[in-house]
Amino acid sequence: MIRKFVTPLLIAIFSFSSLVYGELPPVKININTATAKILDKELKYVGEVIAERIVTYRKKHGKFTSIEELTYVRGVGKKVVSENKNHIVAQ
Repeated sequence: MIRKFVTPLLIAIFSFSSLVYGELPPVKININTATAKILDKELKYVGEVIAERIVTYRKKHGKFTSIEELTYVRGVGKKVVSENKNHIVAQ
């Protein structure tokens, strides 16, 4: 009798938790507002130095109008943009 009650309950709990924890969309990083620390931590192939260059470039030249403009920053190539394109936005 307990098995008939517990099994469906466990299935419901695990199904709900997978919806809550497994189906959340990834957070996109806005390259126009992110700090160097966030860029360093969240982007592939971007370390502390490159992250600081991105922020410095943004302060000097204004907001990025597209993610491809990141290639104007010394040390950021097409591969970096390509590897991060699903995780960044320029808003």
